[in-house]
Amino acid sequence: MERTPNIGRFLAVERGLYYEFIAFTCGLRYSMPLGVYMDSRPMFRVYRGTGLYRALRGGVRRLLLLSPRDPMAFYESVRHTLESRIEWDSGGCPRVSEDLGLWVSCTPTLVSEAPDFDVYACSEFTYVAGVPPPYTRVMGCLVELLVLYTKARAGVLEAGYVEYARWLKWCVERASRGDSRYVSAAEEVLRELEEISRGS
Repeated sequence: MERTPNIGRFLAVERGLYYEFIAFTCGLRYSMPLGVYMDSRPMFRVYRGTGLYRALRGGVRRLLLLSPRDPMAFYESVRHTLESRIEWDSGGCPRVSEDLGLWVSCTPTLVSEAPDFDVYACSEFTYVAGVPPPYTRVMGCLVELLVLYTKARAGVLEAGYVEYARWLKWCVERASRGDSRYVSAAEEVLRELEEISRGS
């Protein structure tokens, strides 16, 4: 199978798939979950109204992408508590810690613009440090729930997503065997999705 080049032996990824990261901006203490689509170049979409949209439009020239060991890091990123939990270096980038997971550096280049989002490619996409975590069902279900939440807040979801969100909350409960950390996070996100749906 064809693989994306120049990303190091720990990140030999398949084309045609989305990979889930947490994007950290260098020069601005901000993080956000980010799905990166592996094509001839890694690509990602950033919705208008998000902090990452403003940061990239404001001139951020480097992202550090984390594939975290702990699925709760995605939730902490959405809540913006992750920024205060990690250390930052003198250059304004997060201090890379292999304990957190795998790190990749991305130089974002604007590819196209739409009314609701921008599309970027990583003109440079290189392995920095760490080992990717094994896939867990909890991570898959929680990340998908947070993707719904991000899109709902950006106003780009069609009606009917709440039922899917309820199933994803059940999936988190089931996959984590009722672990209160994950269940509480899923319940809170579902409540907010229900509120967004009622207000739309």
